[in-house]
Amino acid sequence: MSKSVINIVNVSKSFVNKILLDKVNLLIEEKSKIGMIGRNGAGKTTLIKILMGEEEADDGEVIFSDEVKIGYLSQGANFDETEKVIDYLMRATKKESWTCSKIASGFGIDHIKINYNIGDLSSGYRMRIKLAEMMLHEPNFLLLDEPSNFLDLNTLIDLENFLLDYKGGFLIVSHDREFLKTTCEKTIEIENGKITYFPADIEDYFEYKEEKEASIKKYNKNIEERKAHLERFIERFRYKATKAKSVQSRIKQMEKLKTIEITHPAKNVKIKLPAVQEKKGFAIISDNLNIGYDKKIVAESKRIEIFRGSKVAVLGQNGEGKTTFLRTISGRIKALSGNYNYAQGIKIAYFGEDTYKNITANDTVLSYLKKHAKQGLLHQELLTLLGSFLFSGDDINKDVKVLSGGEMARLSLLSAITQCADVLILDEPTNHLDFETVETLANSLKDYMGTIFFTSHDRTFTSLLADTIIEIKDKKISLYSGDYDSYVYKTRLEALKEEEEEIKFQNNNNNNKNDINENKNNSYEDRKKIRNKLSRCESLLKKSESQINDYKAEEKELLKFFEVSYDEEKSKRLLEIKKLIEKAENEWLAINEEIDDIKRLL
Repeated sequence: MSKSVINIVNVSKSFVNKILLDKVNLLIEEKSKIGMIGRNGAGKTTLIKILMGEEEADDGEVIFSDEVKIGYLSQGANFDETEKVIDYLMRATKKESWTCSKIASGFGIDHIKINYNIGDLSSGYRMRIKLAEMMLHEPNFLLLDEPSNFLDLNTLIDLENFLLDYKGGFLIVSHDREFLKTTCEKTIEIENGKITYFPADIEDYFEYKEEKEASIKKYNKNIEERKAHLERFIERFRYKATKAKSVQSRIKQMEKLKTIEITHPAKNVKIKLPAVQEKKGFAIISDNLNIGYDKKIVAESKRIEIFRGSKVAVLGQNGEGKTTFLRTISGRIKALSGNYNYAQGIKIAYFGEDTYKNITANDTVLSYLKKHAKQGLLHQELLTLLGSFLFSGDDINKDVKVLSGGEMARLSLLSAITQCADVLILDEPTNHLDFETVETLANSLKDYMGTIFFTSHDRTFTSLLADTIIEIKDKKISLYSGDYDSYVYKTRLEALKEEEEEIKFQNNNNNNKNDINENKNNSYEDRKKIRNKLSRCESLLKKSESQINDYKAEEKELLKFFEVSYDEEKSKRLLEIKKLIEKAENEWLAINEEIDDIKRLL
């Protein structure tokens, strides 16, 4: 039987007359892997801060077991940018260099990068340093508040792999549904001051919520029908003295009939975005484009052609040049050389950190949106859109100058979308949205008739929206031939290969440096790591097989269609599917080879 490590007892917390936590209770067991969800402002971060002692509860208490040792991934770090990674880890944790190197290697900080100056590393690698530092303190339960924010795909995959291998428990707050689905076995939702605990993953929880909502709707419908029946009786016999007793009885019955309020539906309604005219042909063509700053080339490309209506995800590790590329094609900075040309008459709207952090207008939320939105959009249409972007009630009359960073970002994003531009350029549009809004927005943007270029660290958003991928890697900008799932598979495979190489290096290093007992211990730990890598690789193989089967099923349906008819769009899709099948089969072979290589290490 598992021991409890954290016991939350009748904890309450309010801010400015808003109840965030209302006598909540929760018992967390030692090896629980829990994902915590909830809308923006629901109280998730507040609960984490209460657990860490950074804030005090208004009432109630938190009881920790004597055995628990909490690891907390803080948002800040006392980095000295001129300090080497290894020196910082040794200073911050008081551990020996070989121990620091070994733990750091588990987060993709190999024997080369461990000797880099911290200032020379991207934000993704700085997060890896913080994770390594946290684990060098040897915690047995982790509290992670939005650990996936601003992480590139490679770093996120390393974090997932670490959490899948981790033997202790953890509580993760995240807006990334895919990340929670991969790493967590249980789900907590904070809503209206209360905590709902569900003993399964997020997908099962949402299925449960939908079933519960359907049951409540059915119950409410029955209640309304019974009320209507009683009302008809009351109206018919209200003024008949002989029926007075019966009428009073029916009135009392009706007063007892109460419907159940659905405060937070399992699925949001679709966000109805303003219409944009559909146009054919190319949206943008670039030739020999070099991008960068101050004559320093960040990345370069040959010819890239993007059709109108494409939804283009710009992918790559942090620091490779994704934002630089978007700022270049939006005209915010100049290309170093080469050129890009949009189709004639195209209007562009841009959203990025530099747009929302510089809002200084003397406007309310509503007047700011009206000023930037396309003329002709109805007042009610703007109000509905503001509600979809989490501005409701008195929020629309707030002065822009007093908005939080998250509110500024949401308003700026909405103002870009309501310009009804032919090309939308969105740099991290999902960072300040809860995941229900993220998914609803992605589905709505799919139907947007314009062209969209975007970066996002949210895999669910990218998977739902992207139909075209531009990859920026090793200073090269290029079109990726597969879909997003294929890109994720490729990235996972590369991560496995890198880990395998580092394990080989660490083994050789340990054999040279450590005595026999240490070698035995390290050999055991490394074999355990290799088995975990093998398990993940085999899981990847199953996903690859499933993807191939899906592609082949679609190919079969298309071929059936062409037996009786012809369609140009379906013909294009058939060619795409054939290429995707070939690519997926090559990846399947690569994964099999990787499995063989890993097995040879055991």
